Amino acid sequence: MFKGTISRRGRLSNKSLETALAPVANNSELNRKIILATECFSTSKTAELILKDRTRLSEQNALTVCNYIIAFKHEVNPRPSYIKYTIQFLSELSKSIGMKKRFDDFTKDDVLLYLDSCRKPEHEEPMHKWIGTYNIRRIILLRFFKWLHYRGVDSPQQRNELYCSRISNHSFGGCVGEVLILFSKRSLS
Repeated sequence: MFKGTISRRGRLSNKSLETALAPVANNSELNRKIILATECFSTSKTAELILKDRTRLSEQNALTVCNYIIAFKHEVNPRPSYIKYTIQFLSELSKSIGMKKRFDDFTKDDVLLYLDSCRKPEHEEPMHKWIGTYNIRRIILLRFFKWLHYRGVDSPQQRNELYCSRISNHSFGGCVGEVLILFSKRSLS
């Protein structure tokens, strides 16, 4: 194995891969799920390295992301690029909020802080190209937190029905429900 980790642009950095991957070496279940989640990548191992890198995702959050990707692949047939973006955005979210915090414990403010980091002021980007990135991340986070909140429900249709009934009844349990409601009603202005 090589020394170094993969940077944001897919290049090797000076960090030692051994220190980043040390806690994962003994976790066979996580390694198996990482392989299942990233099996669509034949040449690029960027997504696999992100899931194994303990400086980006905690072991618990990596397992949650793997479970989400596996469930997502069972429901629909996503493109490999969509899977890669999902893994990248969720790892960025985890890293920006705090590695120790589990996805289950994220609050509305945590997610909004991450999403607002995508915004750029008018003088910096007058063409508003950041809105596309913002919308993609918002959709990925909406799907992820909807799955996380309703992961006991098998069918995507049942999940959507439960989600819509909670919106109409305004019966929210926990912070994830607040985030979902916020995503469904929030505008970009």
